[in-house]
This record gives sequence, C-alpha cells and structure tokens, in this order.
Amino acid sequence: MMWTEKYRPLRLDNFVGNLEARSHIVKWLNTWVNGKKPLLIIGPPGVGKTSFVHILSTDYDFDLIEMNASDSRTRDMLESRVLPVLNNASLYGKRMLLFLDEVDGIYRRQDTGGIEFLTRILKEPTVPIVLASNSRNARIKELTKNCRVIEFHPIPLSLSEKLLDQIISKEGLTLSVPEKDLILKRSHGDIRSLLNLLQSANAQYMSDNEYNSEIDIGSAINAFFADATIENAKDILARSDSHYVDPRFGLSPEDRRRDILYAFFTSVVSSRTLDMNTRAILLEILSSIDIWIGRIFQNRNWRLLRYLDEIFVNRIYDVSRHSGINYSQYSFLWPTIMPVITRSQGLKPLLSFLSIETHSGYSTCGSLTLPYFISILSNHDNLDQVLTLLDLDQKQVSAIKKEIDVILKRMSRTHIRLHS
Repeated sequence: MMWTEKYRPLRLDNFVGNLEARSHIVKWLNTWVNGKKPLLIIGPPGVGKTSFVHILSTDYDFDLIEMNASDSRTRDMLESRVLPVLNNASLYGKRMLLFLDEVDGIYRRQDTGGIEFLTRILKEPTVPIVLASNSRNARIKELTKNCRVIEFHPIPLSLSEKLLDQIISKEGLTLSVPEKDLILKRSHGDIRSLLNLLQSANAQYMSDNEYNSEIDIGSAINAFFADATIENAKDILARSDSHYVDPRFGLSPEDRRRDILYAFFTSVVSSRTLDMNTRAILLEILSSIDIWIGRIFQNRNWRLLRYLDEIFVNRIYDVSRHSGINYSQYSFLWPTIMPVITRSQGLKPLLSFLSIETHSGYSTCGSLTLPYFISILSNHDNLDQVLTLLDLDQKQVSAIKKEIDVILKRMSRTHIRLHS
C-alpha cells in the first residue's frame, strides 16, 4: 500500500501545517449563505488542499461534488457538469459542496471559454464552492477577483521533521541523520513527496549516491551528455537538483528551470551540434516520457515516479552519446527569441483592446483575430482616420503600425524574389 494513502489524514485534527488557513476555511463553511463568495485555495502540491476539502465535507455532512477543472476546461464541458449541481439538490438530501480542483489547468494551448464561465457562476453561487490551484498566476487572475483567496504554504521544516519521525517510529525504520536530512531537503515541505521518499528509502529504491550533495541542473545535464558510462549517467541524474512535474501546468521560471524534462528539451532543441535525425529521435523520446508523466499525475499514481530516472536514462543514453549537447535554459537561441519577446510585449496593449471588442480570449484573439485585423488595416487608404475612429491610445496605435510595417516589408521581399 502506498504510504501517501496509508497516512492520509482521516480527521481535521490529523492535518499538519497551515492551521490558520484551515481555520478560515472552517469558519467560511460554517457561516455560508447563498451568494457568499467562493473560496480559492492556492498552494503547492502535497500540502493537503484536496485532502482537507474531502475531510471537511465529511465532518460537516456535505455531499461533495468534486471535479478536476483541468480535465473539463471548455465552457461547454464545464456547463454540462457544473450547472446541474447548482440547480439541483443532493440525491441524499444533504447540503452540497462543489469542489473544482486544479483550476490553474483550465488554460492550456488555447482559451476555450472555461474561465469566463467560472467567473460568471462564481458571482452568485447557490451552493458552497471551493476551488484549488497550485499557484497564483495570470491565468486565474479573473477567478481571484471573485473569490476569497486562502493560501496554503509548504509545511515548515520543524513540522515535516516531526511527521517524519512519527512515521519512522510507526514503521520501525532505522534511518541515519544524512538519510533523514536528504528526505526533508528533497520534499521541500511537500508531505506527499516526503512520504514517497521515505517509502522509497524503506524499499531501498534510494541508492547511497542519492545522499550526496545535489548537482545544479545545468552542470548535471552537461555531465550527463559528456560521461562515458550509463551507470555514471544514472548517478548524475539522481543527484541533480531537478524534479519531474505535471506537464499540464505552467510553473514559475525557477521551477520550470529545475523541471528535468524541460531542461533536456531546451538543451536538445537549441543544440547546434545535433543532426536532424538524432534531434527528432530525442524529441520523440522526451514526448513519450512527457505523456507518461502527465498520466501519472492525472491518475495520482505516485509510486510510478520512482521508475522514471531508470526509464529516462535507458531510453536516451545511447541515442545522445557524442552529440555535443550542452545545457540551455531557453528553447531558442537568444538572437532568435529576443525579437519574439519584444514583439509580444509590444502587442499586449493591442490584444487587450481586441479581446474586449471581439469578446474572445487573449490567446484566441492573438492567433485568429489579430492577423486579419492587421491585414485589413494595411490595405486601408486612410489608416490614420480609421485609427482615430477606433479611439486607440498611443501604445495601441504604435503596435498596429509596427505590425503593418512587418507585413509591407514581407510583401516587398516576396515581390523582389518573384521578379529576380
């Protein structure tokens, strides 16, 4: 049995950490009335957000309706699942509690109206609604405006150590001080990670090399591609300060930098020494591992994580020998990515205007609406008059003119090639 399940809290007083935040949630639920603002719990994985809501509903006799918002992110899918809950009573006559987990996963490759729908229903809820997110970011900005935000923080080191000692005692384990220190260091206040690491140590999945000091991700990748033996490559990967993360979610720049799969991806795609065939093979391997990691996190099948390093090295080692790959934090060469970043910053004011006027999401507007909008304006005889009628500010006008200049230069180059 996985220890994450064996030691999952069964009562509210079994929880560790975030006492003040949990007290606010209990008070909110006890005083809930129609129309009261929903709760948005923000905190990193493994600090008990989901488990706490589950036990809260049981202890206070609520019928919990749980949905993973990241799996039902479109407006139509959310409407089909959420509206019946808001419009109907519980089958068992209980009060209902609607829980939308992982709302920061609603936005992925495109905006499909999920956030707009949630924002609308959150304004006048007819049942208590709790949402959970792994981070506070721009993708859930509209949700935070309509919710009371409660933050869960990583479990303090002192509490993590106390919990670790309790489980070691219950399981009758004998761990050295360095072994305990490594588990505490690697768990980063994540109780689920702490339990998985402890169970791995008990099953001797953690080698002696893992108790050595960690290697910076950049140095680890450079050594991985340069080292001669597969055993050393596995050792380097195990000792790196990296981790596997759920590919469905965006992370902070520092977390993303330490995501081992992303670090290998950026190093491969930006390498100048790889031939196209080897690059394609490596990217295919990384893609398949990415899918597997996503399924592990989606199904919460954490025990499979301990096999990832072995699979990763065995699949990528032979293909990547003598490739000359070096670590790169960015997936493009800097001279290539810099103009993209500059253009993106310049387009923000214009996209904000267009998204409001066209009632579409930011990303949809940028990929579908903007090209046609600029094309129409570039063919207009009296551009300044049109821009005046649109009542745009100086930044928006400047962005339009720069985009039109790009189109005209591209057309000019095409015309020269056709006549040469």
